This record gives sequence, C-alpha cells and structure tokens, in this order.
Amino acid sequence: MAAMGTGPEGGSGASGGRAAKGAARRVIDGLLLFVSVAILSGWAWQGVYQLAPEESAVILRLGAYDRTHSVPGYWVHLPPPLETHVVVNTRELRTESFGEAPTRSTPGEPADVEEGQVAAAIRREAIQTADHNVLHVTYELQYKIADGHAWAFSMADPAAVLHDATEAAMRNVIGKSDIESVLSQDRSGVTDEAARVLTGMLAEYASAVGQAPAFEVSRINLEKPQAPEPVREAFVDVVSAGQDEKRSSLEAQGDAAVILERARSEAAEIHEQAEAYRAAKIVEAQGDATRFESLLVEYQAAPEVTRKRLYLETMESILPGMEKAIVDREAVHLWSTWPPSRGVAEAGASADESGNKGKGKR
Repeated sequence: MAAMGTGPEGGSGASGGRAAKGAARRVIDGLLLFVSVAILSGWAWQGVYQLAPEESAVILRLGAYDRTHSVPGYWVHLPPPLETHVVVNTRELRTESFGEAPTRSTPGEPADVEEGQVAAAIRREAIQTADHNVLHVTYELQYKIADGHAWAFSMADPAAVLHDATEAAMRNVIGKSDIESVLSQDRSGVTDEAARVLTGMLAEYASAVGQAPAFEVSRINLEKPQAPEPVREAFVDVVSAGQDEKRSSLEAQGDAAVILERARSEAAEIHEQAEAYRAAKIVEAQGDATRFESLLVEYQAAPEVTRKRLYLETMESILPGMEKAIVDREAVHLWSTWPPSRGVAEAGASADESGNKGKGKR
C-alpha cells in the first residue's frame, strides 16, 4: 500500500522537473535565437551606409577594389569582412596654403643631425630665381578629390604628396624666370603655368601606379612676391621704373594711334579731293569735246566766218584789258593816230584851242 501511494507522487515530481527543464531550454533557445539575430543584424547593419550629395563610396570586396558608388541616399553592401566601404568627399573645394603660414609642412625626414638643422633653418616661402636671387612667395592651392579610390589607396599620405608636388611646381616655374620678370609681370601667367606643371606631375604619379589622377587642381592663388628685406626698396624702384616704362609705352602707342588716324583722315580727304578734281576735269573735257564737235559742225558749214569768230574770241580772252579795233586791211593807212578814240579826242582839243586863239585875237 505504501509503495503504491508513493508511485504516483514520484511520477508527478519527475514530470514537473522535465517540464521545468523544457521551459528553461526554450527560454535559453529563445535567448540564443535573439542573440544570434541581434548579432546577425548588427553584422548586416555594418553594410549599410549613407551618402551625401557631395560624397562617393569606394567599395572593397575582400580587400580588393570592386566599385565606386556616388548616388546620394542610404545603400547596402555585404557586411565586412566580405565588403567594406570608404566614404570620400569628391566635391568639396579644399585649400592648402604655402609660404609664411603653411597649412602643412613636409620637409622630409633628415638623415642626420646636421641635415635636420639645415632643414629647420630653411624658410619655406623662399624661392630661388633663375638669376640666383631669392623671392619670398606666399600662395595657396585650391583643389578637389577627383578619384576617391586613387586618393584613398594609391598613396600612403596623399596630402603630403600634393603639398610637395605643389611646392615643387611653383619652385620649378619661378626658378626658370628672373626676379625682375616675376616681380613686374602679371601673376596670372605664373599661376597658370604652375597649375599646368602640377597637373602633369600628379598625372605622372598616378600613371606610375596604374591609377587615375587623385586630385583635380582648380586654381593657384599667388600673392605678390616680395624681394628680401635688405634689397626690397631697390626692387620696388625697379618695379616702379618698369611700370613707368610700360605707361610711357602705352602713351606713345596712344599718340601714334592718334597721329596715324589723323594721317588717314587727311589721306582720305586728299583722295576725295583728287576724285572730285578728276571728275570735274572729266566733265570739263567732255564739255570741251562737245563744244568742239558743235564748232566743227559750224566750221564745216561756214569755215571763214567761224575762223574769224574763233580768232576774235581768242584775242578777247588773251588780251582782255586792252583796247581793240577791227579795221579793214586796205584802210589801215587812213588812221593817223592810234587808238582812234585818243586821236579823235586830240583833234577835238586842237580845234578848241585854235578857236579860242582866234577869239582872243579879235
């Protein structure tokens, strides 16, 4: 009886223990599932990234370059280490200064103490010209990142490479010019040439490692170069003299242009007068020819009369101020005095005198 009484009680206790163990196992399984899902979700979340409008993402698959994504928004790639990404701002206009207040200095690692002392004493704004003079030059570089993958993975220190290349390009351009030309000429020529040289150097660096150029050079802004302090006033005088020369040259060119324009106006006026004179002479010649033709017709009709008329008209034009008379050739000997008017007047005067004398005698 006692054995039969303890049987059911022992069975219920065993079943209760199994139920408790099953519940605990389910809780543990649920926790393990939750933790697994959380871990997987956290792992997958590492593949989610966001791009701003000016950013690009360089995607690496198992450490090798796979693609570049530039569309703004939220995007997903395989979680690391399967795929990783590097976000690069490719539209930001960046500025780096050179000269008295550089934003980055990369003089290199000196080989010994003496070389380190020399490097520390070098002024980064001092640039030697082709005629062995020294200029103090301050300038700044404005650039953008052209290729995110090349910028992030083709160079160990891209900022140092860019800085050194920019400084080398500027020293290259100024080092080929003499100090007077650099101080007096337009600075845009120096900056344009330096930007061209820098672009070529960066392209050569990229092609050496099989990559696209990492940088896009926007422009180089150059402040007015200054001569060293001990000779600065002398070079200011030189620059002033150059400016005076340029101004005098411009004034001379202006005077030459005025004189040339005046000469052209006078030449045009003389030409117009000559054209008018030519036209007048042509019209006059045409009139003379027409008149001659009409005289020819009259002469052919009455030669003797026309000949006498032309002779008389000619004498009148040749001797306009002289008294002239037309007489018959056979009656010339009948004239006692010449001109006839003077002879008549003298004869009248003689008659008056003789009459007066006769009256006196009476």
